Amino acid sequence: MKKLVATLCLLCLVLPALAGRLLPDSLVMGKLGDQNAEGIAFVRADQTFLQRLGGLIAVSPPRFALSPGLRVFDAYNRFMLSGQLNDLKDRTVGVTFDPQGNINRIWVLGDDEIAALKQRQTQAAP
Repeated sequence: MKKLVATLCLLCLVLPALAGRLLPDSLVMGKLGDQNAEGIAFVRADQTFLQRLGGLIAVSPPRFALSPGLRVFDAYNRFMLSGQLNDLKDRTVGVTFDPQGNINRIWVLGDDEIAALKQRQTQAAP
């Protein structure tokens, strides 16, 4: 009986790890560019036609400052160092912004998460 109770307790501890990660509703999907002293280049995935046309005319994508408390999560929800951001160049990520417009969270997205976010965006669009 004690072994059964211990096994059930262990299973209850494992279940949250199998649940996957929860992404915030305010997540903005896009691609990261390179990072330099001016900030990090970020191109949103949900651009309008005029924004894409402006991106063709402009020489560089818009740059966003990084907040001092930046958190970067890889595809397995592990923390990454901010010095590894150049390794994420041209990867599809999700970001959130703080009230000042700085990027404060970056999530590297997997293929299933990208599909789920695209589906969420199409359902939210009128």
